Amino acid sequence: MVGTYLRAQRRRRGLLLRDMAHALGWTTRAAARLEAGQTVPSADVLQRLLTEYRAPDTDDAVRALWDLAHIGGDYAVDAAPGWFERVAGCEFEADRITAFSAWNIPHLVQTEGYATHWWTNTLVGHVPPPDAIAARMLPAGHDKEVLILLEETVLLRRTDPAVMTEQLDHLLHLAVHTRTSIRIVPLHAGVIPPHGTLTVLELPNRRCLHVEEAAVTIYSTGRPAARLQYVIDSALAAALPVAASLDLIRRTRAACAREAKQ
Repeated sequence: MVGTYLRAQRRRRGLLLRDMAHALGWTTRAAARLEAGQTVPSADVLQRLLTEYRAPDTDDAVRALWDLAHIGGDYAVDAAPGWFERVAGCEFEADRITAFSAWNIPHLVQTEGYATHWWTNTLVGHVPPPDAIAARMLPAGHDKEVLILLEETVLLRRTDPAVMTEQLDHLLHLAVHTRTSIRIVPLHAGVIPPHGTLTVLELPNRRCLHVEEAAVTIYSTGRPAARLQYVIDSALAAALPVAASLDLIRRTRAACAREAKQ
């Protein structure tokens, strides 16, 4: 996770791997190993890189990344400020993303109105700043391969019908104009959903990172990720076909539009 986040920060600044290596006085090969998660960075290395990348709140970010890098094993919990930006960095690096939620529309495909409504009515320890929320949303013309699995209850949870109408319009647009597939998991299928949103990020070099977002953010690889992958596989097996899922979204959108006019 730490190596992936650092790679995202570098690429967002338009820097090459050799620029990172030069900043550290390392070889390009050593810098590549750091970004691949094959070496554990020191606090000094993190400080130098984040300063080079002009990352906000560098001191806090160094502390959080150092803690994550030195936990070891296949499982790490991130509850420190900046957690939202760190997830966004990993998503930025992913070639293929699968997200499963029974609680809300995943952040990647939210509209601004839905995101504002969600964060206003959600009790979490650290609410991300508005610019971070906006930056995490995939652009309308993104080129990532994205699969969104929504439990049917997400469509029923519409406290503001106007906001939900706009959000469902956005999902339908993504399904038609981008490499985004949306499938609905029927409530009667009995799939046990994650506590929040479960995202699988397929990273370069065939690496895979599982991310659970609820009260805290949990990163998993290896054996812990196998349990989470079973949840994803179960949801995928039970999900409606794409055409039936989009039809259900259209019908829900029409109902929300009628409610908004009343």
